[in-house]
Amino acid sequence: MDFNALNRFDLNTLVALKALLDERHVTLASNTLSLTQSALSRTLARLRQYFDDPLLVKSGKHLSLTPKAVRLYEPLTLVLEQVSALLKPEYFEPESAKDSISIATNDYGSHTLLPKLVPLLNEVAPGIQINTLEWRSSLMNELEENKVDLIIAGTTSPPQNIYQKIIANDDIKGLVRKGHPNEKSLSLAQYLTLNHIMISPNGSGPSEVDKILSIKGLERKVALRIPHFFAALEIIAKTDHLVLLPEHFIRRYADSSKFSTVAMPFDFT
Repeated sequence: MDFNALNRFDLNTLVALKALLDERHVTLASNTLSLTQSALSRTLARLRQYFDDPLLVKSGKHLSLTPKAVRLYEPLTLVLEQVSALLKPEYFEPESAKDSISIATNDYGSHTLLPKLVPLLNEVAPGIQINTLEWRSSLMNELEENKVDLIIAGTTSPPQNIYQKIIANDDIKGLVRKGHPNEKSLSLAQYLTLNHIMISPNGSGPSEVDKILSIKGLERKVALRIPHFFAALEIIAKTDHLVLLPEHFIRRYADSSKFSTVAMPFDFT
C-alpha cells in the first residue's frame, strides 16, 4: 500500500467521482451530494488533473464516460461499498450468535452468578457458551490480551485501559464459629491478636482491610490466605479464626446455628 500516495490524495473526492459517474450530470450529482454546483465543478477539475483524463465529456446534450472512467467505475464502486460496510455499525443479534464468553470470578461469584446467567442466556442467546475460569494473579494481563472477556470481583484498581463498573455493593462483616470467645464483643486489641483468614484470590499482597489498618498504623495477624469463600467457612467452623466476608454471602450461605457475625472495632472507610 502506497501511504504517500494516499496522503497526497483527498479520498473524499472519490465519493464525488462516484456520484458524477452515476449521474453523468454535474447538477444532479451536486444535488445527490448536497453540494453546490460550483464546488462539485472544482472537485471534478481536481479529479481530471489527478487522473490525467477528462473522465466526463460532452456527448450531445449529455455527458459520457471516457474509456478511463469506464475502467475506474467498477473498482471505485467496490472500494466505496467496502468502506461503507466498514463504517456501518455492527448489530449484535443474540438469538443467532455463535460464540463463547470467558468469565473469571471466585467461587462466591460462580454460585451467585451462574444460576441466574445460564437460564437467561439459554433463553435469549442459546448459541453462546460460557467458560468460567479459576481466579489467578495473571487475570488482569489476560483481560488486556483478550484472553478473558470479563472479570467479576471486588473493588480493584485496574489499568486505565480497562473498563470497570460497579454492579453491586455489599457490606463486610466478621464471621466466627458459634461459641467463639469473641462472638459477643470484639475490641480492637482482640481483633489484632486473633488469627485471620484472608480471602486472597491472588495469594499475595495486602487486602483493602490491611491497607486501611496500615494507614492507622495497625496490622492484623493473617494466619491463612485462601482463594475460596466456602473453604473459609469450613475452616472457621473448626477453629477460632475470624474471616471477613460480604454480608450477602453470610446471609445466604452461613448457617446461623453454626456461625456468628461480629461487629468490627474500626471503621472500614
